[in-house]
Amino acid sequence: MNENIHKLKIGKFQCTIFKDLMFKYLANDYFINADKSELDSYLNKYRIEQESIPSPYIAMLLQDGKRNILIDSGIGFSEKPIVFKGKEFILKGQLSNLLKENGIDKNKITDVIITHFHPDHIGGVCTSKGDLNYPNAKFHFHQKEWDFWHSSKSDNQPPLFKFFIEQNITPLMNGNVNLVRDDFQEILEGIKSVNAEGHTEGQIALVIGDVDEQLLYISDAFLHPIHMERLDWQTNFDADHKKAKSTRIKLLELAHSNGMRINAFHFDFT
Repeated sequence: MNENIHKLKIGKFQCTIFKDLMFKYLANDYFINADKSELDSYLNKYRIEQESIPSPYIAMLLQDGKRNILIDSGIGFSEKPIVFKGKEFILKGQLSNLLKENGIDKNKITDVIITHFHPDHIGGVCTSKGDLNYPNAKFHFHQKEWDFWHSSKSDNQPPLFKFFIEQNITPLMNGNVNLVRDDFQEILEGIKSVNAEGHTEGQIALVIGDVDEQLLYISDAFLHPIHMERLDWQTNFDADHKKAKSTRIKLLELAHSNGMRINAFHFDFT
């Protein structure tokens, strides 16, 4: 079995999780307000180093016999480096290869749910030539996320982030799109969107399954399991720390009160 593929069952869904890429982050970016001695204790507990916190980028495929639903699209892949402001960036996301290895035809993906518009979630929407990787899919994401990134509110965001959005999201403007607007809105049968702002303006989490068995996909509300223990520890990647903490509490209470399993974009499964 490929170590980059993990399978499980969630209610009526056959769920396949693909590890698109492994990346490494700095503790100074992940835990920016943590007391040094406390942080050292947690890093030792999890056997990770200050300068090298391993972090997967994942995508999740849900299949129920009628629909093939992809959640997030990975960082993307290009044969040649992309050039942005004179710098070259190499995209080596493996999602396309992993889908192929798993016998999944990208033309048969019926839906793509994008939890928010950061590069590691949207880079695989389009090919390096600008074509849709999933040409027959309906794309689902939150109205607030679209509005934020296509307005002056995003002017102070990293230019590289906006470049990824221009390449992968903006082309969807006149396409097959469903804009999510409400908290706990049913996107598709067996999948509800949960507002999870803070990391970005319009990030969503997802409740997947039925009343007997549910999984809460928390996207980037928590970047590391340590954030579940220390809800007040902030990251450099959250847009609004106060909202991010409120979302963490909301999601943990939701999972606890309903006996849900949890999966996160940056949590490893091996």
